[in-house]
Amino acid sequence: MLAPQLGVPLMLYLTLSPKSIGALLVKDVDGVEHLVYYISRKIRGAEVRYTLVERHCLALVFIAQKLRHYFLAHQIQIVTRIDPIRYLLSKPALTGKVARWLLALGEFEITCVVPKAIKRQALADLFAQFPSSDYEPMNEELRGEMHAAMLSKESFWTLSFDGVVAGGKCGTGIVLTSKNAEKLYLSYKLDFHCSNNEAEYEALILGLIAAEKHSIKKIQIQGDSKLIVKQVLGQFVLKEPALATYRTTVQRLLDKFQNVEIEHVPHSDNKFSDALTILVVRVDILEEEATIVIKKRTEPSTIPEDKDLPENWRGEVLDQL
Repeated sequence: MLAPQLGVPLMLYLTLSPKSIGALLVKDVDGVEHLVYYISRKIRGAEVRYTLVERHCLALVFIAQKLRHYFLAHQIQIVTRIDPIRYLLSKPALTGKVARWLLALGEFEITCVVPKAIKRQALADLFAQFPSSDYEPMNEELRGEMHAAMLSKESFWTLSFDGVVAGGKCGTGIVLTSKNAEKLYLSYKLDFHCSNNEAEYEALILGLIAAEKHSIKKIQIQGDSKLIVKQVLGQFVLKEPALATYRTTVQRLLDKFQNVEIEHVPHSDNKFSDALTILVVRVDILEEEATIVIKKRTEPSTIPEDKDLPENWRGEVLDQL
């Protein structure tokens, strides 16, 4: 174990098991990580009913309280693929324990970095077994917690969504695409009043429900609404109270997937979803459901009069002239 140096950032590996939480604090010296401190404890009382993301945040708050002198003197870099601070900020209403956690972490300089190796995280996971005295398999996955070495092996379905309000009519367009180019097209006519942002959220929610019904576990979400994408990521603050319920519903649905990636794409890369949206808005559908079939043709429907003539018929005419 090495003592920390003033001005040198410290790296923090968080870990949790079904019965315990812990962390490994290390210092990077010329590319080699050296242990500075390790701490862990059992999960007690109502904490066993916390969600995985809440337990992740609980681990961070617990470590910050116990190692406060380190957190005050150094910049702390959390090595993780999920940002606990961003989760706290993305809550629609800061009350109870969430508000207390955010206030407790406000005095520290904490950032998140992507893990490059698994050896320190594996060591932290091993130490997390000690407080409960029983072996506990680390079989619970935290959404987004995936090591970089494994990402190349992951295969995602792509979810493209779009929602629009035009002429008092609302509609959504959704395209699900697999790695084998298998596609699923969905379009919904929203027979109720909503804003453009609410229509975008409706499209995203309906797409996630469809993906869940098709047993999709890993999904890459693409939307051309920067506001919706950034709000779901927790990077934009909610200014419309009506959207808080929508974002909460999206976060609850995202927890059902093993791995999720969300990105904003330009409107030009989301043309198919946009076309489905325009179609359902412009067309009046009297039934609850309608099937529209689009077939591709390579030849015109009209047959030219000279179709049966030989290819060299023009040459014979020219000879006569």
